[in-house]
Amino acid sequence: MRHLRLWRRFFAQAVVRETHYRAHFLTTLLVGLVQLGLGIVPTLLLFGFTQEVHGWTRAEVIALVGVYQVVTGLIATFIAPNLNRMTSYLTEGELDAVLLRPVSSQFSLTFRWINVAELSNVASGIIVLVFGLVQSGLTPNLGEVLQAVVLAACGLVLLTAVWSAMSYLAFWLQSVGAIGVVYLSTVEAGRYPLTFFPVAVRTFLTFAFPVAFATTYPVQALSGDLGWGSVALGIGLSAVAVLLIRLLWQRGLRTYASASS
Repeated sequence: MRHLRLWRRFFAQAVVRETHYRAHFLTTLLVGLVQLGLGIVPTLLLFGFTQEVHGWTRAEVIALVGVYQVVTGLIATFIAPNLNRMTSYLTEGELDAVLLRPVSSQFSLTFRWINVAELSNVASGIIVLVFGLVQSGLTPNLGEVLQAVVLAACGLVLLTAVWSAMSYLAFWLQSVGAIGVVYLSTVEAGRYPLTFFPVAVRTFLTFAFPVAFATTYPVQALSGDLGWGSVALGIGLSAVAVLLIRLLWQRGLRTYASASS
């Protein structure tokens, strides 16, 4: 509860900062809409020649693009502003001050900074998702909606864990800026259904870089194509990922030597 109250303060401060930079909000909204459009255009081009690809219709892929926009918007809001700072935390001595605070240092470094403007992309993603569902004629029941929400949450946790693991390499590599670029480029695969890729790539995008849990599986759940077994798998993988990330953080701290002294 103490960490929850602290996060609420982080969010309140972020809202106050955003009110001072309204142009930033508008710019972020515009960039998000452009990115959303770029994600939909390839789908429209592809389905201009066919009605279905590997069992996916155009409307279902548009819904998937909406889910992708929601998940990446949440990452850009709550995760990216923090993990992008990991190199400076270690090389400029900022981590020293974090370690002295009476709160989990891992929690602080993962959730301290929030980019409220990115929530506009979450809203636009929800609109596109609803549009895709309406166009496809899908009417998911409460259980299917719950499955989709849980799977998307698991995907968000798993993607955060992967990026955290890559960022924590800064304890040994000093600079991980390039790794962040690789991460964001790989996440782009989530714009497309898992079945569009070869088997080896599907396995990679499910277990090594589990973007499938964040995009493809939630849409399949809304379509009624997944059961609770997939949800259980997502929850189990998320729990293991959180545990491993915690252990990796503790291992990294043992190798850390203060950069400010």
